[in-house]
Amino acid sequence: MPNSMKVAERYRERIVGGDPLRVVLWLAAPLVAAQLVHVSYNLVDALWLSRLYEGALAVPRQVWPTLMLFYAIAMSLSSANLAMISQYVGAERYEEASKTASKLFTFNVAMALAIGSAYLVLRPYIFSHITAVPPELYDDVVAYAGIMVFDIVFMYLGMAFATVLQAIGDTRTPTYISVAGALLNMALDPIMIFGWFGFPAMGVRGAALATVLSRALVASVAIKMFVGGFRGVKLSIVRPDRAWTLRSVRIALPLAALQMSNSLAFMAQLRLVNAFGKIVATAYSIGFAVIDVADAAMWGFSQSIAIVVGQLIGAQLFGKARRSAVLTSLFVGAVTGVGAVLVYTFRYPIASIFTADPRILEEAARFVEYFGLTVPFFAMFFVGFAVGRGSGHTYVPSAIAFARLWALRVGLGYLLALGLGMGPSGIWLAMAVSNVGGGVLSLAWVALGNWTRPVVEVGPVRPVTTATAPPSPRCTKREIEEDSGGGP
Repeated sequence: MPNSMKVAERYRERIVGGDPLRVVLWLAAPLVAAQLVHVSYNLVDALWLSRLYEGALAVPRQVWPTLMLFYAIAMSLSSANLAMISQYVGAERYEEASKTASKLFTFNVAMALAIGSAYLVLRPYIFSHITAVPPELYDDVVAYAGIMVFDIVFMYLGMAFATVLQAIGDTRTPTYISVAGALLNMALDPIMIFGWFGFPAMGVRGAALATVLSRALVASVAIKMFVGGFRGVKLSIVRPDRAWTLRSVRIALPLAALQMSNSLAFMAQLRLVNAFGKIVATAYSIGFAVIDVADAAMWGFSQSIAIVVGQLIGAQLFGKARRSAVLTSLFVGAVTGVGAVLVYTFRYPIASIFTADPRILEEAARFVEYFGLTVPFFAMFFVGFAVGRGSGHTYVPSAIAFARLWALRVGLGYLLALGLGMGPSGIWLAMAVSNVGGGVLSLAWVALGNWTRPVVEVGPVRPVTTATAPPSPRCTKREIEEDSGGGP
């Protein structure tokens, strides 16, 4: 076996043969650290923007839901290929894993250029007619979005890079590069916004440019590493074949539909928020900046359980895959709960960092009061969605996510805020209800759903120590049958 393949094999042995929760913690640690850095960056970014004028920090939050619509294809294809690559690695089919990665990279390069061009043309219509940005913010929002077009291109490339390494089990390398990008972003922000060290003062445009430059760093390093071969994978321009395309579309289609639907739902919610003016729109942005502190751990753990689930299914350890997912859901809910209580307790001091306006401060604190303590349920929902990504069975979590956003967050939000006259409090209450509903349904699906069937041809797999060990006394009859290879 070539040395590069041995690296992937070592990752595979540790993931497939290790204790489920310990493996998840090992994989999640660098991802959680990276997320904490990104949360810190978002807080610093919001802090610098708040010094421009009251409401400037709301500009990025106005733009991000629209970008998510154009990120949808990259995100869904990355999820589909994470399932395929991780299952190929779990089945020890490293050559197939490398070919699949190359096809993803080639497709993302082509899509990035087309999607970025479309966003550049459509952005004025989106912000004037769909999200109805408050007039005081409109010009800055359109300008910020124009620069973020380049972020779409770099994000497509960076996402392909992160997907491949994470599917193998290497969460540290993409984390190091991502953290470097975030730190660069943090350093460039005040320089670009206020014109330090002789640079022109660019205001909110400077914040966008700092983001694009940091994302370009991640993409360029990724390309350089993989062209030469890294972690058993060497990327090249390979035309996607029919089999890869059909399989990717089958797995990615519900995710792409959901990502686009999510973006439209967030735009609909943003339009509702904007209907109450700049004060509520700014409070909404501050509230999310505060909540990000509570849910920082969620993103890393959800990504790691997707990797573990994919490789365990590829190794035909179906019961172990389910136990790993349930344990992770409960663990992440508990950890996020601690962060939520702390943020709820200190909501006024934290929010006051970003505004001196008592009306904005009061509304931002009210947002956290309604929404903050339900974040653990959102974490469990997010883990359930990650299980769908890792297993390749995405229809049920997509349906849960669709109902959570459109029926509860948007539909109930409009009913409470406008129909029943509750105003912004109705929006915050609907968001809280959507978290609880999505979390409960996702946990039930993770524990009981039929998601442990492989989506690739796994074939015979070399035994792993834990696969042949006697089952734990806590295993159910169903799990014992699954670990013996029967599948659900």
